Amino acid sequence: MSGDKEGRDYDETEILRIMYAHNPWWTSRRVPSSKAPPFKRRDFYKLLESLDDSKVMAIVGARRVGKTTLMYQLIDYIVSKFGPERVMYLSIDDPYLRIDTKLLGQIFDLYSRFILKHPFQELTDQVYIFLDEIQTLKGWEFILKRWFDLGYKVKFFVSGSSSINILTGGAESLVGRMSLQIVFPMKFLETIRFHMTDRDFNRRFDRINWELREALKAAVWRDDAETFYLALREKANALAADIDRIILLLQDYLLKGGYPEVVKTKDLYLAAENLKTYLNLTIYKDIVRTFKIRDPIAFEELIAILARECSQRLNYSGLARTLGLKRHTLKSYIYFLKTTFLISESEYYSKSRAKRVRREKKVYINDPGIRNAAVGALNEYLLSDIAELGKVVEAVVADHCRRLKFHLEPTSEVQIFYWKDKRYETDIVVEIFHKPLPIEVKYRDRIERRDLKGLSEFSKRNKPPFQIVVTRERLDLDGNIIFIPLWLFLIMC
Repeated sequence: MSGDKEGRDYDETEILRIMYAHNPWWTSRRVPSSKAPPFKRRDFYKLLESLDDSKVMAIVGARRVGKTTLMYQLIDYIVSKFGPERVMYLSIDDPYLRIDTKLLGQIFDLYSRFILKHPFQELTDQVYIFLDEIQTLKGWEFILKRWFDLGYKVKFFVSGSSSINILTGGAESLVGRMSLQIVFPMKFLETIRFHMTDRDFNRRFDRINWELREALKAAVWRDDAETFYLALREKANALAADIDRIILLLQDYLLKGGYPEVVKTKDLYLAAENLKTYLNLTIYKDIVRTFKIRDPIAFEELIAILARECSQRLNYSGLARTLGLKRHTLKSYIYFLKTTFLISESEYYSKSRAKRVRREKKVYINDPGIRNAAVGALNEYLLSDIAELGKVVEAVVADHCRRLKFHLEPTSEVQIFYWKDKRYETDIVVEIFHKPLPIEVKYRDRIERRDLKGLSEFSKRNKPPFQIVVTRERLDLDGNIIFIPLWLFLIMC
């Protein structure tokens, strides 16, 4: 099927053959188990709730984060409940099909004639069309807008690896017509659920997660540190028999992170190679090519610096000089990395928006495995390197705080902060119910009073409901400071 991409007439039989290859359930009446594994993330259940909603559902997230697997799991559910003909899947970036708008129209027509055997306008039952990597199709948003406005019984699920392609592309054309589900690498609790497959065990962990979140909400609302501490103590006691295994899984998570294929991989070398591949594909396929980066070498060096300086405050003017870039170019590069979900930023905490913008930002690599692979530190030596491990732990805590904040107060853009005066600093500040909650990360055996001066100074000026210190093992209450071991804090998030 060579030839010009635009305006080409495709052979119907060949197109149908490829459509059947993309949709094996049309003949076998089931989705291959390799494509729809039994372990289901929470994202699956959220997406399941959208089946009856007519809006286009956009699934976005980093490359290899599990978007296609979620699609296949939804398809498996649809096939088993409604029948195989009621769903069609297409990989838009299939290099053999080279789908353009004309070919997509042909595919829809063939699906209607040969699989559904009904025109779309005569459908009485809902059908589901999944379009994977939709951002590679020019004008996709106008196609979906037209289909949505026709009012047919067709529900679209689309996926993409860059939020800018999906959100910017669909922002105007699909306003009020599109819902969004952002898929992140697995958080720590999900990796526990993956490895500990007993159903009762998973239910218990999910219940503990929910009850701790509810306890946190109540404690923030009432300025009640003691009741929250007692809830933490109760849950820690309930998990006492499992703590040793949880700690081993935590060490694994701090090294490899939460990308699904890597979570399955026991070999650290293979995990590192996979993560480097994901990173390179994201850089060159999703960013350099899409955004026409003129200096890919400087862009790669930027990622290396951000990985080395993960969890640190960065001076963008100095960084631009180091890389030989203009400041506005550097800011564009940072923005591209954020839209592909590789990094996130935290601003200086202040009620004044002007102060927030003027101060330096902290930058985090979102997934610890990606960070460690980028700096060549995905090995067990990291676990004994206090300085490097500290950067990783803070980044993991920041990422989980962002997810917790989204759960408690869903918004389109979740922000977390840090705080600093001339002498002291607080690692993370999360606003919950308009109250600042300061969090200090001290992943070590001994924590001295002087280590908490940043929390103390922040609290004098901002009057938080209480303060949290994330520790290696210590679970304790000291006045208004709650010490929470990392494993328990992450389970709560």
